[in-house]
Amino acid sequence: MPTTMEHPSRVDHPDTPTISKHALSRVLEGHGDAVVALLAGPDGLLLSLDASGESGAWDTATGHAAPDPLAGPDGPRPPTSAARARTVALSPDGGLLALAGDTPGVRVLATDGPARGAEVTALAGPSGPVTALAVTGASPTRVLAGGADGAVRVWDVTSGAAVSVAHGHVGPVTALTATGQGTVVSGGVDGTLRSWDPASGAPLGLLEGGPAVVAVVVPTAGQLLAATADGALHVFALVDGVPRDAVRLDVPGDEVAVTAAARAGEGRVVVGRVDGTVQLVPTTGSGPVTELAGHGAAVRAVVADPAGTVVASGDDHGRVLIWDPARARPGTGGPAGVSPAVGAVAATGSLVVSAGRRSDGVLAHDPATGTRRWSVPAGAGPLWFDPSGTRLFAVTGASTVEERYATTGVRAGAVSLPGRVLAGRGALVVTGEPDGTVAVRDARTGRAFRTTQLPSAPRVAAPTPGGATVLLAADGLLVCWRPASAKVSIVALPAGLVTAVAVDDDGCHGVVCDADGRVHVWRAGSATVTTVRADAAHLTAAAGAGRCRAVTAGSDGSAVLWDLTSATALGRVPLDAPLTAVAVGGGTVVVGDGCGEVHCLDLLAGATAAVPDGVIPEQGGSAVVPAPRTGTTDRETAGQVSE
Repeated sequence: MPTTMEHPSRVDHPDTPTISKHALSRVLEGHGDAVVALLAGPDGLLLSLDASGESGAWDTATGHAAPDPLAGPDGPRPPTSAARARTVALSPDGGLLALAGDTPGVRVLATDGPARGAEVTALAGPSGPVTALAVTGASPTRVLAGGADGAVRVWDVTSGAAVSVAHGHVGPVTALTATGQGTVVSGGVDGTLRSWDPASGAPLGLLEGGPAVVAVVVPTAGQLLAATADGALHVFALVDGVPRDAVRLDVPGDEVAVTAAARAGEGRVVVGRVDGTVQLVPTTGSGPVTELAGHGAAVRAVVADPAGTVVASGDDHGRVLIWDPARARPGTGGPAGVSPAVGAVAATGSLVVSAGRRSDGVLAHDPATGTRRWSVPAGAGPLWFDPSGTRLFAVTGASTVEERYATTGVRAGAVSLPGRVLAGRGALVVTGEPDGTVAVRDARTGRAFRTTQLPSAPRVAAPTPGGATVLLAADGLLVCWRPASAKVSIVALPAGLVTAVAVDDDGCHGVVCDADGRVHVWRAGSATVTTVRADAAHLTAAAGAGRCRAVTAGSDGSAVLWDLTSATALGRVPLDAPLTAVAVGGGTVVVGDGCGEVHCLDLLAGATAAVPDGVIPEQGGSAVVPAPRTGTTDRETAGQVSE
């Protein structure tokens, strides 16, 4: 089992999560687990489902509990023999509700009238779990189901008869919708969009991508939006029900993984992300993106009523927030609010320093007591200490490095550098430029010691303490650079948005994190990369831990300690918020989270036994990490477990 130890301190950031009073209407409490599905029913009815299978029904106008059709006609909770629902869908008119879970079959219930909660029909499903559902409004009404086996099945609700089965996805189907033009579009963990004829199951079109498809939405007639795990939103024209001509929307914060998306009125969608952000995004015209206040925990479900006048979002803490979009203020940050996630952390044996991701505040605390030592309005970029631990370097903007006295926070100097600061360690800083030029520089003077030219601009970097080795990564590319000898080793990475990189102190092993929740472990200079599933959704940060180890942090709230020689997990600490930053110093692992808090973890001590192999947990499940999968030529997908 994972090694889990309590952290000795819990430090609040000054900009603790606040919820915008402008757009927020209500906060609904009652779920004991993450809210994984929301549906907007008729007459202001809101239905919610959590990871444990508990359901709820609310009146959005009053916030009061309403009769729950998911509970059935016999009482407030389903009978104990009922299968736990994991995915639900509502017909466009709100009259029928489909739900499915781990066991084969799909149940269809009535949502209103005398038969509220009664089962209309039971449909024979796939042999494994149903992972996505949709209900069409056409006559006859049909239920569409995507399975863990990669198939899309269609049934006629009136007769209960199977209409068609379509095969094509490699891995589970994660998103499904009827286009309104007589076709069905599905998305999967394999990163593909597929369009089908629901009557025959015949394939009509295929679009291949990279990261897993999280959601597919029809925001307006003739248009399809697909959200992917790397945070991107892609808009397609529907030509005879087949998506064509992809355009990626320019949306603030689109480097943060999307967890859910839904239609929010004509030509607009509501999007939830792992850092707790909820956005209203126009898909037609050039209107502004409106950012609602952050949850302070990962958003798992979003929904809006047909007109887009009421928006609801559910999070990992079991809360449902109700929003009035008419009162929302366009733009990002400021009073309209975003979760004040910690953007960077650094640590020594006597000091922990953190910076807010979207604020200018840098705080220093005592790691043992949590007592605040000092705070300054400094930059919110990467943080690191010099070799003695007496000076702190903080990045302001993209290219200015400020030096401060660690004991007081007083500024000791600053230097502006060409390009973007990728990382720093000790008295060194690594910079990168758009043309692929990378340099190791003096963090105090900016003087370049060594430079090299890469095929593409790196996204992230990690140097060893003395700068003898620098690990760099871009999407699809991993580089080990030895500045003294000018030796550069390059290896291909499986497709995916790179989010973080770390290297051990000896420069022999490195680890790369991506937005699909995978770690890629590499012995520098070798021809292969070992890829391991580490997080159910999104990895955000990594740090070298010495002795050929590293720590990764992810959206599921887990910090995992890895043995880089064997690509095995040695320990895991689960927290109750998505993690956004990690550092190792003074024998302690320090992580920052999406709620603006910093945690000191005793993760390194006693971590000698590997975590058992298994599957990535869902919310409410047990936590284990799967075995590694080696090779760089096989295409990895976001939902695969290791073989």
